Amino acid sequence: MAEFMTTATLLFSLAICIRLLTYRPTPGASHRAGIAWCAWLLIAATGGQALQIMLQGARANVSGWQLVLLVLLVATYRSRGNVAHLFGSK
Repeated sequence: MAEFMTTATLLFSLAICIRLLTYRPTPGASHRAGIAWCAWLLIAATGGQALQIMLQGARANVSGWQLVLLVLLVATYRSRGNVAHLFGSK
């Protein structure tokens, strides 16, 4: 069971990180520093967690927050990586 949780956390974190890294704003989109910092924080957190799991393997400590990661993953893909839409900002 622990291996499943570790693998799920790795996959969810990688998918979120990659989707946010590949976001392309529409032409004429405005840049908002606060939203950019939130995106950077999400990329750093999910990428860092994925990197930790890849380096530590089965010994990595993962918590029971996979449901939150799954919801964040679905929301990230529904907003096509747009963090402003992810947080409801227009």
